[in-house]
Amino acid sequence: MIKVTLILLDERLKKEIGKKEIAIELHESEATVRCLLRKAVMQYGDKTLESILKPETSIFLNGQNVEFLGGLEAKLSEGDRVAIVPLIEGGSQ
Repeated sequence: MIKVTLILLDERLKKEIGKKEIAIELHESEATVRCLLRKAVMQYGDKTLESILKPETSIFLNGQNVEFLGGLEAKLSEGDRVAIVPLIEGGSQ
């Protein structure tokens, strides 16, 4: 088993779950970002997945966007930190 920290930077997620960070244990054979998110949904409900997988949300593994690390199939290791980050929109009109 490995322990990974899921960091919730999305305010809606923090309110739904009641925490900013969650420690989740995974079997080494299932240690991917996808499995981590699946386990978070199992523990905290389907609304969690809806919030995480919105198009305006990015997922970072140890500070790097998972899109450049294999997407949701990116491998996780003991002590990794996965952050759910809402994209910031705005600008001048």
